[in-house]
Amino acid sequence: MESVLPYVLALLPTVGVAWLFYIIIKNILEGDRRERIALAKWEAQREAEAAGKVRDET
Repeated sequence: MESVLPYVLALLPTVGVAWLFYIIIKNILEGDRRERIALAKWEAQREAEAAGKVRDET
């Protein structure tokens, strides 16, 4: 066990940084996905309102 411990301790910072990078990228992608969904809903709502106003005017 003593011969493996230095290698594990040497790799620990790299694994930690890789884990943080994964979490950050995952949150960025999820946020982008949620924003695109919200924007699509908002645009559909605006188009529906605009279509309704055009029909009422004619």
